[in-house]
Amino acid sequence: MGLITFNRVLITVVSLAFAACACCPFKPSAPEPTSTPSPASGSQPQRWVYRDGSLEPLFPSDDWPPETAQPVTAALQTDFDGNGVEETLALTGGRVEILAGGVAIWESPETWRVAQASISDFDRNDLPEAALLVWRPFQPWPIDQYLPYGGRIEDFHNTEGNSCHVILIGWKNDHFGEVWAGSAMADPLLAFAAADLDGDGTQELVALESRYDDEPGAPAWALSAWEWHGFGFRLLARVDGEFQELGTVKMLDGTVEILTRR
Repeated sequence: MGLITFNRVLITVVSLAFAACACCPFKPSAPEPTSTPSPASGSQPQRWVYRDGSLEPLFPSDDWPPETAQPVTAALQTDFDGNGVEETLALTGGRVEILAGGVAIWESPETWRVAQASISDFDRNDLPEAALLVWRPFQPWPIDQYLPYGGRIEDFHNTEGNSCHVILIGWKNDHFGEVWAGSAMADPLLAFAAADLDGDGTQELVALESRYDDEPGAPAWALSAWEWHGFGFRLLARVDGEFQELGTVKMLDGTVEILTRR
């Protein structure tokens, strides 16, 4: 994790400590939104707002932010199973555990390397899930072996043969398991955040997109916003540029601003 400083306000951000992970064609059929030019680089972080189907830059000012600006922090405790007692989501050394009373009641498989974890409700079912950014050994779509022109995702992995996924873990009747797992992503995500960008009371996914062949520590090539659409994510907007950190802050009027840094 890292900090973006705006005058006296410290904003917790996800930084390139989570690099090595991700790519993201949540819904390959989604139309490509019109790109918005990035603001000029400098010592000030970049500010963005989702408006009218695009991510618009807000240029820094000396009097921003007001003291009423509230960082949007990732939740790590919730009652997943509805028993009235909160569980804790813990990420250590690329492994995730869900803890109840300090005892692990679910843990990520040994073949996964989890780069980021937070509690969200991306699928909008009013139940909390653990949203994980996962690297695991690449697997093609099972249906590809039956198609004359399969292999549409065969290049979605790094040189080590690992692909990146967004996976939602939640309570399923009487046990924890995958509520939803995305296919291998086309472009690696360096980080993600959950935030209500349009004020409709539901969470969107904000992401920094990278590439599988990038060198370690390379910046993301795009900032993007996605929303849940049936059984997957639909692209809302994307901005090309160079991005190395990601954070969100909620203003007094309810507007959520996205913070990045070059």
